[in-house]
Amino acid sequence: MCAYFAPYISEAGLHLPTFNDMLEKRIADAKSIFGQDIYLGNDSADYQLIAVETLALYDAMQAIQLAYNQASPVTAIGVGLSNLVQLNGITRTPATYSTCDVTLIGTSAAHIINGVVADVSGNLWNLPTPLQLQAAGSPLGEYYALTVTATCQTLGAITALAGDINVISTPTAGWTSVSNATAAIAGQAVETDSELRERQRISVALPSQTMLQGTVAAIAALLGVTRYKVYENPTNSTTYGFPGVPFEGSPEHSITAIVEGGDIADIADAIYYNRGLGCYTDGDVVTNITDPDSGEITPIRFYRPDYVNVYMEITIKMLSGWGTGDEDDIKEAVADYINTLEISEDLYLSSVICAAVDVNTNKAKPTFSVTQVLMGTDPASPPLSATDITVGYKEVVLGSVDNITITLV
Repeated sequence: MCAYFAPYISEAGLHLPTFNDMLEKRIADAKSIFGQDIYLGNDSADYQLIAVETLALYDAMQAIQLAYNQASPVTAIGVGLSNLVQLNGITRTPATYSTCDVTLIGTSAAHIINGVVADVSGNLWNLPTPLQLQAAGSPLGEYYALTVTATCQTLGAITALAGDINVISTPTAGWTSVSNATAAIAGQAVETDSELRERQRISVALPSQTMLQGTVAAIAALLGVTRYKVYENPTNSTTYGFPGVPFEGSPEHSITAIVEGGDIADIADAIYYNRGLGCYTDGDVVTNITDPDSGEITPIRFYRPDYVNVYMEITIKMLSGWGTGDEDDIKEAVADYINTLEISEDLYLSSVICAAVDVNTNKAKPTFSVTQVLMGTDPASPPLSATDITVGYKEVVLGSVDNITITLV
């Protein structure tokens, strides 16, 4: 019996027949018109014509399904998803430039316009403009220090280690030096649909949930922010422990934000306009924000994450089908997995094993097995061990293929 039904929409969504149901229906219609004795075997010209036309109709129905799915951010894709999330005031993050927090030192006379600094590799980094060290910076003896976010002029994953950015490319009166205490955050590829959906989900907390959730949503929506974590201490005690993470202590009635990527000024604005009234902000990155009405200056603080390098030794037993490129694939898969973990998220030994095993394309006939994984945060002392790696509330593990050694047996 033919199971064909006409397309319809119900409370459960759009319902479409399958290709086989449509084909059976058209064959039945042909027989009812031309007689039951018409030959419609797979090798007949009539069958071929019916099949081709049915496929065209089915393709059109699939396009209808895609168009229907574009109405929800859960199922929309591509441009449709980009258009939907604009209703929440966010846009898909394009391919981004690398950024790095740099500290500028200078006298009270330093007024930097269109400033540019350079790293040891010759890459140029643009500074926000204009910058006045005395007005926005912190006193440092007879000088002033101001930390801002520099943006690389070259698109892509340009790296700069701590201390690499140390050249003033646009000399300015009163500006004496530049340095970066932390490594640069590498530029990212265009934001994927899944990443955009997650950011949209978080962003809907902005207008209607708690102030803490609103602060998180505002930070998540910022261009260039890649990872973030926000904690709250709602008590009168400085011994309040953050749930689920090792206790480090925090000021009473405060929020502690740890943010990777993004512009310092943008992050400070997001915290300033969404935190609770009278809420102290904790952190070692400080930006002074001036109230546009009262002129009152409020220091807004947050942290950049501390990176914990992971060193690893993986023992692999080679099986039938092992290829010369499998070793590099395992290293890349494990390093990529490590770098997906969020701030304060521990690294579990079992998860590393799963990431390595997933390189096997055919789980029924694997080309290798993982016999041992040793890891740690120091390559020499203490020795690597088969134990999980726990991190602090503002730490994040960092994976690199250069820190992964594979032993083949």
